[in-house]
Amino acid sequence: MSRSAHKTGARRGLAVRKLLVVALLVAALPTLALSLWPKLSWTTADAGPMLYRVERSEFVHELTERGNVESADNVEIRCQVKAKNATGTTILEIVPEGTVVKEGDVLVRLDASALENDRTSQSIVCKNSEALLIQAQKALETARISKDEYLHGQYKEAEQSAQIDIIVAREDLSRAIQYLAYSKRLTAKGYIPQAQLEADKFAVEKAKNALDVAETKLDVLQKFTKEKMRVQLDSDIKTAEARLNAQEATHKLDTASLALIESQIEKCLIKAPQPGQVVYASVTGWRGTKEVIIDAGEQVRERQVLIRLPDPKRMQVVAKINEAKVALVHRGMAATVRLDAFPEMELHGVVEKVDEFPVPASFFGTSVKEYETVVRINESPAGLRPGLTAEVQICVEHAPNAVQAPVQAVFEHGDKYYCLTHEAGRFFPREVKIGSTNDKTVVIQGGLSEGEHVVLNAAAYRDRVTLPAVPTQTERALARARQKGVPAAQLVMASPAIGNPGRTRDTPIALTDRMFRELDKTGGGKLQLRDLPESLRARLQSADTDGDGSIDRREWLAAAARVLKPGPGLAKAGAKP
Repeated sequence: MSRSAHKTGARRGLAVRKLLVVALLVAALPTLALSLWPKLSWTTADAGPMLYRVERSEFVHELTERGNVESADNVEIRCQVKAKNATGTTILEIVPEGTVVKEGDVLVRLDASALENDRTSQSIVCKNSEALLIQAQKALETARISKDEYLHGQYKEAEQSAQIDIIVAREDLSRAIQYLAYSKRLTAKGYIPQAQLEADKFAVEKAKNALDVAETKLDVLQKFTKEKMRVQLDSDIKTAEARLNAQEATHKLDTASLALIESQIEKCLIKAPQPGQVVYASVTGWRGTKEVIIDAGEQVRERQVLIRLPDPKRMQVVAKINEAKVALVHRGMAATVRLDAFPEMELHGVVEKVDEFPVPASFFGTSVKEYETVVRINESPAGLRPGLTAEVQICVEHAPNAVQAPVQAVFEHGDKYYCLTHEAGRFFPREVKIGSTNDKTVVIQGGLSEGEHVVLNAAAYRDRVTLPAVPTQTERALARARQKGVPAAQLVMASPAIGNPGRTRDTPIALTDRMFRELDKTGGGKLQLRDLPESLRARLQSADTDGDGSIDRREWLAAAARVLKPGPGLAKAGAKP
């Protein structure tokens, strides 16, 4: 045999051996699956469905959501500089993001050139207002001195001068009177002419007038001039005081403006209030682009957050809970946190807060509401930093020992729940009472015991069993009425389901006939008013149109048509006796 033929045979033998190994593995797969999942048991399709063995085990209901890590205690560094224009203030220097800083380290240096120019201009304004303030102070002092000068100097001098003038005038008058008397004696003796006597008389009159003028001058000085000058001087003082107050306010305002400018210049140099790691307060839009950029050369406005210094010892995760599950989450629930950056790390936390209102949806978002939930992380290992993506598992409910079954093994029928058992090729329904579910298993509170087998995918086999008829809405109302002791007839006649037959499978005529038969205990086709309940008797008193003390079927249907909304067939049936 040639070497090539030998190689070909070897290859064929190897291929056959591979096929045998694959065939053995395929044959062993069912056995392997049974060993790995002992709770399930099945045979061939003809033998029966897949079954599940009900067991008692730990029940855990967890909600898993994703969120971002952030600090629970962020110190926000804001721009405190008032913008001189609409664009804001320019960042000259900023510490690189991620830098670990100490208290007092310089974080940001803003452009202060415009403020420094304002400081120079405002300093000149302050000097001018200070000079005007000094002038106003001196003017007030001068006005007060002028008042004292007049009252205690000029007025006293004028008063004394007026009094001297009166004394002189009196002396002149006295002398003129004496001269006139002497002239009269001389004239009588013929020593002086008559003209001289007339001259002496005129001198007396002149002296009297001079005395009146002097007295009047003193009186005017004391009564009018003094008061006029006092009022004028007081007015000058008040005017000087008002000007002084105005100048003081102006100078104070100018000084405050200068101090504000100086404080703004100081705020252009931003320092760290505490140690921490620098995180820029940039904002990313829904398209992934940064809408707010924090960097050297960028413009920032007053009160804008520039840097955050998170506290690494107090970290939390902010996740969004769907509105369908938010009612299950409460403050204080335990949670487990796993970080995408450190998948082997498992952290523990507690639900700190669940928002009362949903997060505003974006323009392109869905109508599903989501509520932000804050989970506080109990420990802070190395490497935990803001911005990391995390998966949060919130433990909504935990039962250490509960009977459970897969959710596929339970189906709803009416207002009850059922499982299916399979024995001897037949299916049997089993009503169960269920509790909580975690979307994988459901807690069985009654109807099944540990160790029993139920059919998986039970809803697919529900047509192979006979289930109790689902009562209509009216039948359920009648049942509740019987439990509460309420007359069934009164409840049905007041039920809107009769007037709205689309809500029940019973027609109005069928319901009305059923009520009539229920109340007709004797089967005579008439209801005696005296035998009806008192509450119903008062309502049906007017139905006895012929006044015979009883209600037949025609009268009953007519009364029902008046009380209820007449549905199809009700008015037609009431028209026939």
